[in-house]
Amino acid sequence: MPKTIKRLSPPVNGTRAGARSKTRSLTEQRQRPAKTPHDLSQLKPIPETLRPGLDIIFVGINPGIMSGLKQLHFGNPRNFFWKGLFQSSLIPRPISPEEGHLLWDEWNMTIVNLVQRTTSSTSDLTRQEMRDAVPELCRKISANPPKILCFVGKGIYEAFVDAKRSTLGLQDDVYDLRCAPPSEPHPPLCSLEQCVAEPAKEQHRPAPLLSGDHRPAFAHIFVMPSTSGRTAAYQNPEKLLYFKQLKYIRDCVTGAEGNRVIDREHLQEIGPTTTSKYFSAKNNTKRE
Repeated sequence: MPKTIKRLSPPVNGTRAGARSKTRSLTEQRQRPAKTPHDLSQLKPIPETLRPGLDIIFVGINPGIMSGLKQLHFGNPRNFFWKGLFQSSLIPRPISPEEGHLLWDEWNMTIVNLVQRTTSSTSDLTRQEMRDAVPELCRKISANPPKILCFVGKGIYEAFVDAKRSTLGLQDDVYDLRCAPPSEPHPPLCSLEQCVAEPAKEQHRPAPLLSGDHRPAFAHIFVMPSTSGRTAAYQNPEKLLYFKQLKYIRDCVTGAEGNRVIDREHLQEIGPTTTSKYFSAKNNTKRE
């Protein structure tokens, strides 16, 4: 029988150049977005579930590609959000993004996004687009008053209050739930003195003051670093400290800590309140 002769295609510009070309091509494929902007525009907003009296409403900025494709909040496995909830004891067991409904079903929390549009990066959002989304977010919050409003990212809160700079952690201002949602993108914020007749000095009331219809008059505002894996300024052990702060606040306002006031000094003992990525952690060592 005649032998089968295998014909090999000649290398591109030599063997080594061909190998480099193939490696470069594979690298480009890995870096290429999974969906084009035209494809992303066809994705629907991620479903949101809301009701009055939730312990915490988490506010994300907008869905990333993986979240948009899966139709899940914080759907990227590299995102620290779900790990932070468990490691801080905000939830009793670890869950995946696919089990995110348990926040609503069992633990009286939920997640919403400031902007509904899916993008490959948050840098694809303009400041004006985020500001234009604020009135709708205010409507959701006012119609479903929570005890705590937690912004998962400092940039989200800055867009919300239209500020160029802000601090992380528990905010001095609270969200005034007695105000009707504004027609312009200015959230109804007020000081504790305006919401509470006799506030304790340097402390926060253990639970929101009830208005005439037995709904809370205000929601505490908490700001934590973004949990995205792309956020390099804060590493996961540092982000976890903010989750632990939030857990302490949640326990105070829900009565799990014996209806205690929120002690700011204790918050500082739990974790950082600085905006610097070089803060001293509990072991008093700085990250190189």
